[in-house]
Amino acid sequence: MNWYCEKCKRIHLSEEMCPQIKRQLSQHPEWIAEAANFTTVAGENFLVSSQALDAVVKNINNIAGTNLSYEGTQQFARDIQVFRRLNDEPFSRSGHFASPSGAKSYFENVLKISENKPRALTSFEAKLTGYSQEVDWVRQKHGELASVMQKSELLNNNAPGIDGITINRFTGKEISSTTIKASINPMTSNSTGIKDVQEAIRKGTASEDVIIYGPVGTKEAAREAGLKNPVVEKNTTEQIQSSNKRLERKILDGEAVTSPTIQQVGSKMLQGAVVGAAVALTVSTISSYARYKMGEIDRETAWKNITEDTAGGLLVGAAMGAVTIFLPGGAIGFIAGAAIGLYVSKTCTNLLDEVFGKGSYAAILNSSGYVYGMTMNLAEYYAKIKRHDDHARENLKQAQSLQQSIDRNFDLFEQMKGE
Repeated sequence: MNWYCEKCKRIHLSEEMCPQIKRQLSQHPEWIAEAANFTTVAGENFLVSSQALDAVVKNINNIAGTNLSYEGTQQFARDIQVFRRLNDEPFSRSGHFASPSGAKSYFENVLKISENKPRALTSFEAKLTGYSQEVDWVRQKHGELASVMQKSELLNNNAPGIDGITINRFTGKEISSTTIKASINPMTSNSTGIKDVQEAIRKGTASEDVIIYGPVGTKEAAREAGLKNPVVEKNTTEQIQSSNKRLERKILDGEAVTSPTIQQVGSKMLQGAVVGAAVALTVSTISSYARYKMGEIDRETAWKNITEDTAGGLLVGAAMGAVTIFLPGGAIGFIAGAAIGLYVSKTCTNLLDEVFGKGSYAAILNSSGYVYGMTMNLAEYYAKIKRHDDHARENLKQAQSLQQSIDRNFDLFEQMKGE
């Protein structure tokens, strides 16, 4: 992305780095790994929103005869956290969610009771809705770039007025507090969640500084109710209803686990090995991140710039063959069960070698948990394997036919000897 530099008083092209940024990078080599993380997350966000992996998955499915329209690792982990939250909070004493079989038995009983008393199911689904939204809040906070400096956690035992807090990791000082609301119905000024916030403020257990985290429509509902609190919206009512149905199905299928099993983790790792993509670390993305660190642009602008850059340099499908990449360590390297790599453009490689010395940037990434590797076009390899398998089957078929012919000749020979 081309940009006008106030310091140089000229426009820098996308593959050109400002001398000021070069000097700052040489003093802050850790910015390279931070920029890599930022770029990877921006690329993953684009992959999710654009569904760019769908074509790759379909190609593998067609060739291998598999069904990889699978539940991704993010949803897999999220649902486990919801079941764990249910076990830790509303069912901590009863122990209904201490095991998948216990959760299944409990929910089957709820469904049976609800045949005569519908409120039994409504009450359970309200818990499912509320605690799912809490998990979505903490996962969203942990996924933000700010989580490097901040720590967010849910409170237990129905803390009055607030559900979660965000603190400074280094000082322990509270940065913000959040009240989390959810509903399977559209939010209005008369919704229970909005009324609860008003009541908490009236009682003094919350203030107008408390962030309201709720589904789409919460901001408008809060304003109509006269609330001045900041609002963050997450999930539509349709997404909440879909989540509830999926969680209920898992409960009935005996899959309401509160920690992943070895088999489940193994299946997710296998899925991650099947589908992949790579985002580009370029001069432009590093420059945008450095400008953010230098205070020239805000985080949102940096995110927008880098997202646009990664969309242009994204590699998926056939383009993934024989590319040198760095795989991020930990959860940042995966979305929807797919491993996401980072490759460094040629121009960027040359520039980083100039700033840090030849090959030094690789050592910087390696020390930050990135693993160096080489990709292969999995769809192409599946096709090759299938061709080899078909060829082997044909050879085996011919061998069997030849063996049958030999056996018939031996039988004929034995018959002729007898005669």
